[in-house]
Amino acid sequence: MNDWGRSVLEQYPVTVYGVKKGRGVLILDTDRGCKILQEYRGSKRHMEAEDRILSFLKEERGLLVDAYVRTKEGELSAVNEDGVQYILKDGFLFTECNVGSRGELETAVRMLAKLHMLLRGMDSREIPDRTGLVGNSLVDEMEKHNRELKRIRAFIRNKKKKTGFELCIMKSFDTMYAQAEEALHLLYDSQYQKLYKDAVGQGHICHGSYNQHNVLLHSGQVAVINFQHISIQMQIFDLYQFMRKILEKHNWSLELGSMMLEDYNRILPISKEESRILRAMFLYPEKYWKQMNFYYSSNKAWIPQRNIDKLKHAADQYTVRTAFLNHVL
Repeated sequence: MNDWGRSVLEQYPVTVYGVKKGRGVLILDTDRGCKILQEYRGSKRHMEAEDRILSFLKEERGLLVDAYVRTKEGELSAVNEDGVQYILKDGFLFTECNVGSRGELETAVRMLAKLHMLLRGMDSREIPDRTGLVGNSLVDEMEKHNRELKRIRAFIRNKKKKTGFELCIMKSFDTMYAQAEEALHLLYDSQYQKLYKDAVGQGHICHGSYNQHNVLLHSGQVAVINFQHISIQMQIFDLYQFMRKILEKHNWSLELGSMMLEDYNRILPISKEESRILRAMFLYPEKYWKQMNFYYSSNKAWIPQRNIDKLKHAADQYTVRTAFLNHVL
């Protein structure tokens, strides 16, 4: 272990037996089980909010989550000689949810519904700096993204010599932008603003980054980790994020999509109005927008081939994504 690791761990009430490196973290075998040591770059207020939520889920609801381990002085973080802040959290020697396993995907969706239901039982007034966790309005986000799409298209259109990436955008833009506009108008015609305000007022908490990497399984046990993107907003946002990434990998399978919605709905029913909003989320070409935004924010003279492939794939999935929406939502 390097010097900073030793100096930080000396501040915690644990005995370390072994250390191995993970992605940006140290995985520790200790007298208190598996622990994860990592650098923390967020605010103290956000850390305190996350700790309150994780403590509630672990101590009061018995959920397996990566709760904070406090220092010997009772602090949530430790600082090394260079002033860098680190946190120690519970770890799990489990495996990530396998996106190719229907059974594991069902388990992950059911866990998400359970997580949402448990979080609704928490008094969000106990969370420090609650207002700082409120998620952005989806209407505001879509309006902003649509303006960006039009600005990028205008920029490319005025270029005399276009790259392959830019030609791909010009070829697919009208179709994809039409869906972006349709999604926004669907939100305008829904009760989204009311439901969003209700969710914020009632303190509905989202994980914020619920994906296969953050759902760990082992021998019938399920752990949920990486709550650093928690937010207060409509919880179907979590469901949308999880399903979209899985369905993109499964070419928008109608069967799989229906299964995931049914599994979630059995535990936490989705209202008709929430289904309309979920449809608007799926309708919006988010992956397409991400690639265009990456292009506009980067060196436009050279775009990596993987990003070109991602843009083409997002455009190519238009037909199957539309079929999914027409049959499932």
